[in-house]
Amino acid sequence: MLRQPLLWTMLLLSPWARSQGLLFDRISMVDGLPSEEVNVLFEDSSGFIWAGTGDGLARLEGTRVRVFHHDHYDSTSLAHDQVNGIAQDAAGGLWFATMDGLAQFDAVSGRFTNWRIRAVGNDARLANRMHQVVPVADSLLWVVTEAGLYRYRIREGSFQHMQGAPPGKGPGGMVINSSALCWDARRATLWVGTLQGLASWNARTDAWTDHRTAREQPWANTQPTDAPLIHGDSLWFLRHKPYVLVAYDLRGRVLHEQPDVEDVPNRFGLRCQAIDPDGTHWLSTWTHRLFRRQPGGTWREVRKESNVPASITSTHIGGMLRTSGGERWFATSRGIAILGRAGASFERLPFNANGFSIIAVRPIGRDTLLVGTAGGGVHIFDMRTGSSVQHRMPFQDMADGAGLLANMVNEISTQRDGRVLVCTDRGLAELDIVHGTYRPMLEVMKGMPSEGRLHFSFAEREGSNIWLGTWEDGLWLYDTRSNTLLRTDTLPPPDGRLPSPMMLSWVTARDGRSWVGMNDGGGLAVRGPGGFRTMTDERGANAGGVVRVLAEGPDGRIWMGTHEQGIAVYDPGTGAIRHYTRRDGLPGLRIMALHFAADGTLWAMTSQGPAFKAPQSPTFSTLRLPADLAVESNLGPIVQLADGRLVMGLGERLLVHDPLAARESASPACVITGYRVNAAAMLGPPPPLELAADRKALTVELGVVGGPHGRPPRFRYRLMPNDSAWQEIGTSQRIDLFDLLPGTHRVEVQASADGVHWDPRSAIAAVKVLPPFHATWWFRSLVAAAMILAVFLGFRSYLTGRLRQQREAFEREQAILAERMRIASDMHDDLGAGLSALKLRSEMALRVERDPEKREQLGSLARTAGELIGNMRQIIWTMNTDQSSLADLISYTTNHVRSYCAENGLAVHVDLPSAWPAIELSAEQRRNIFLVVKEALHNTVKHAGAHAVRLSVDLREGLQVTVEDDGVGLPKHAQESEGNGLRNMRKRITALGGELEMSRGPDGGTVIRFRVPLNTPNEGSIVRSPSSRDLRAQ
Repeated sequence: MLRQPLLWTMLLLSPWARSQGLLFDRISMVDGLPSEEVNVLFEDSSGFIWAGTGDGLARLEGTRVRVFHHDHYDSTSLAHDQVNGIAQDAAGGLWFATMDGLAQFDAVSGRFTNWRIRAVGNDARLANRMHQVVPVADSLLWVVTEAGLYRYRIREGSFQHMQGAPPGKGPGGMVINSSALCWDARRATLWVGTLQGLASWNARTDAWTDHRTAREQPWANTQPTDAPLIHGDSLWFLRHKPYVLVAYDLRGRVLHEQPDVEDVPNRFGLRCQAIDPDGTHWLSTWTHRLFRRQPGGTWREVRKESNVPASITSTHIGGMLRTSGGERWFATSRGIAILGRAGASFERLPFNANGFSIIAVRPIGRDTLLVGTAGGGVHIFDMRTGSSVQHRMPFQDMADGAGLLANMVNEISTQRDGRVLVCTDRGLAELDIVHGTYRPMLEVMKGMPSEGRLHFSFAEREGSNIWLGTWEDGLWLYDTRSNTLLRTDTLPPPDGRLPSPMMLSWVTARDGRSWVGMNDGGGLAVRGPGGFRTMTDERGANAGGVVRVLAEGPDGRIWMGTHEQGIAVYDPGTGAIRHYTRRDGLPGLRIMALHFAADGTLWAMTSQGPAFKAPQSPTFSTLRLPADLAVESNLGPIVQLADGRLVMGLGERLLVHDPLAARESASPACVITGYRVNAAAMLGPPPPLELAADRKALTVELGVVGGPHGRPPRFRYRLMPNDSAWQEIGTSQRIDLFDLLPGTHRVEVQASADGVHWDPRSAIAAVKVLPPFHATWWFRSLVAAAMILAVFLGFRSYLTGRLRQQREAFEREQAILAERMRIASDMHDDLGAGLSALKLRSEMALRVERDPEKREQLGSLARTAGELIGNMRQIIWTMNTDQSSLADLISYTTNHVRSYCAENGLAVHVDLPSAWPAIELSAEQRRNIFLVVKEALHNTVKHAGAHAVRLSVDLREGLQVTVEDDGVGLPKHAQESEGNGLRNMRKRITALGGELEMSRGPDGGTVIRFRVPLNTPNEGSIVRSPSSRDLRAQ
């Protein structure tokens, strides 16, 4: 090993020590920039990054680059295609300093409002060639032009030229550089670099300070001053002649001149500078050089290396930007260079593999790596100096490329006594690190087929034994003490009989058991005290299939990197197998390497790049590589250094990765960059939208902010509140929504870098779809009102018709009743008088007549006349509407019963209710009920031979009337042979809706009972019939 003084001498002289192996991403015209020449970069309050170029303005939206150009025929277009400065005021307005005036951007319409400075002569051109714009609050802009410094008052829209002003009213020197201004919001001070020293403006007092008004530092010097910058309590700037970088302590008011950036005195002006939050300092010079100094370190130049992928493409840098996502962006003459968190976490080691891919890496100590290549043998690489020593097998006598195959390294074993075993495609070798010797292990190979010119997959020591795995010739065990060799995979069980002779990987677990991974579907086998045992899955297949690599996890589980199934994890305790695939975050399913870091993180090299899984995480995360480091088929190993960093082989390159820096990377947040409603397109997130029922086509354009630059983000969305399930749309940059249902919708969109880990922040668009007119509440209300009105009018018409019909029927009935009353009156006056006279004369003649025969005739005539008078009175009574109540009917009927029974010598008993309901009866009802009772009495007198009659009236179930006598009762078979009288009685009751029955009483005699339904009045009913006058009033 080199001695320490010599080591440091080589370190200082090494190009690796003076340059930076940083890895950059790049955005160029291929990605959509309007020009490779980028002058300025700016991140607005929404997270969008703007790039001002020499041929247009670009807004980077994560999924696309939106470009704005100047159009001579459109006054609302960009003022000029060359954009040199970008800023945003406190009100959110975006301002652009162009080569032909100042432009303000409307984020909704995508249009610009442009202002030009009115000047005369040559100043008319120079004053509008603007290079920097700096806002103060929301009312003031400071603008650097080629004619000097201007103040622009936003509300008045007026420019004021500040050059040549008296002391205290303006800067003492010309201000023309693109990074001449720096706003110090904490101190309300504008720091200005001029051609005659440093100047400052106090926003509170509106006063200027420069070499004319102050003799103390930092204003006293009158040399040109470049790129003032505030960081903490220090003001940084560069003075000319001599060119010195200065840090002025604003609190202690002490000026600190910094050591020269190079070993020789500085010979450059400063175009721009920036300081990261961690103190990393960046300088861009007018001589097109970029320098970087980390805290506590020295300045190192970042160089363009055309033969190195992912190096910076140009050091001609016009501006720098530190994004909210923690990335450092550079505006260069060859597009945008991005030192992302992923890129910054990588360091490219200056290892020269001579064009061969790196297959195996084994750390030795803290600073040395053993690197096995595919054809270049083994290298001992010193990470401190960047130097390496190559060891190759001298197989010049071997034909058919066997010498090359002998130097194709597959694996490097762990170190023992300073020696390691190297497995190649044509044999096994031993490297003595201490003595620097490299030899084939002929003592082992001579007992194998082809004298050991085999493809060795692994070689692992176990005490005095060495386990050797070959590609096609099985598993071998070599005893170094007895110098014996035994092939074990073909031994009888339980020691051998592995399912495949193609060995790929080996790991010895902490419990002493050894695990072997096989090709050709052999899967995984374990060697314990009883020999080898092959593991199977729940289907009975060999676990893992083709197992390329093996690793033991902290919990004792065995992790298998497979050829095409991702990662399979075998639990020796339970026999359970867990699979990890793309669904679990793996970028690829072919696993090249597995490595558990000291903190328990699993690192995997897949066919699509590296990934890692934190101990408590259920899924993998992709470790994004800089864009120019394209994923290759020859992805190599991944191992951990003593300081926790990781070394990865990527093709013929060696990368060192700091996991802590990479894990701080922000996730991409989804934003809505624009939207289209039918044919109208707008920029920015939409306000709450209201869409008509017949014009409800909505397109939402998507982007991301805040996340690392790299592979296209993935999106998912859902429509709330009706559909809470997320719908993934992959890398599609827009969502097209058609035929949204009427109602209120909330479109929520989320972004993800890998489709597994989704940023919880959602971009939201609120949409209200109006229902069609026939589904609106007012239309339905009108329809309901119309229906109600139609029903009301129809019911009213129906009711009016019914009332008219009822009135007409009532009037007809009244007319009939009136006619009946007239007839009854005429009958009573004329017929009644005649019958009464006839009866009277008959009775008078009967008194004087002595002839018996004549007396009989006269008596009969008088009786008949009396009966006719009674019948006529009954008819007149039924026609009389003044006696139409139920009570009138019962009273009239009982009076008739009493008088009729008295005339015929019958005793009578009447049972009546104590109260009568106010029920009106028609003439037909009264007539039929009365005639039935009358007929029943007539039959009793005529046929029953009775002595007494009982009349009972009951109102509990309609009108129930019972006529009961104590006569001889019904003759036999009377029910079957009823006469006309009984038949007429039954017809009358049936016509009234009732029923009549005749039976023998319990003590003999006859019982005639009939029931007639009555409409008893309910609450609120009218208990009297309306008169014709009442009907007319309606």
